[in-house]
Amino acid sequence: MDETDYTILEMMRENGRIPLSHISKEIGLSSPSIRDRIDKMENEGIILGYRPVLDHSKLGLSITAFISVRLRYPNCCTDKFIDEIKGISEVVEGHYTDGDEDMLLKVLVRDTKHLMDVLQGINSNRAVTNSKSIISLTTPIRER
Repeated sequence: MDETDYTILEMMRENGRIPLSHISKEIGLSSPSIRDRIDKMENEGIILGYRPVLDHSKLGLSITAFISVRLRYPNCCTDKFIDEIKGISEVVEGHYTDGDEDMLLKVLVRDTKHLMDVLQGINSNRAVTNSKSIISLTTPIRER
C-alpha cells in the first residue's frame, strides 16, 4: 500500500461508484493502472465488497440500538451463539469486546416493541446470562 492506494480508497469511500476515469484524472494514472490497483486491494482482502449505504428509517427501521451481552461460558459456546445470532435479521453487526460484557450487537428495529421482541429472542438463548440495551438518539458520525 502506498499513498496512491490510500487516495484511491478515500475516493472510493466517498463514492463507491466513482468512475475509474475520474480517479485516473485526479491521481494522474491511467484507468488500467487504477483498475490493477483496485484488483490487487480486492485480492489482498483490503476491499471486502461493495454495498449501498441505506437510510434504514426510510425502510421502516427507525431505531438503532446496541445490545451488550454477557455469555455464560464465553470460551465454549461462542460459535454456537454466533450462529444463532446470525439468524436474527435485526442484528446487523456483532463485536467481541473486553470488559464486563462479551459482545456488543448493533440492531435495527421498527419501534420499542420490536426491540423488546429482539431482546427476548437474544435473552432466551441459553448462553446469555445478561444483556443491556442502549437506544441511539442520532448518528452524527456515520461509518466511513
